[in-house]
Amino acid sequence: MLIQAEQKLIGQADELVVLADSSKFSARSSLILCPLERISTVITDDRIPDSAANMLEQADIHLIVAETSAAQTKATSNG
Repeated sequence: MLIQAEQKLIGQADELVVLADSSKFSARSSLILCPLERISTVITDDRIPDSAANMLEQADIHLIVAETSAAQTKATSNG
């Protein structure tokens, strides 16, 4: 029932932005929430596999990659 509600919201949206950490790109799921063509932007961290980044870019999906490595290194050295 939750999936149906989410699909209804996606259908009503003018733009679909997905926020997902990079580990989600290597996991397989039997669930398809919406077609890839429906997504306009993906925001993820800098550990996204090159193959996944290339696939999104080839599908004309705007990819925003947040840098996390530098922040983790700095936090570790200060701690």
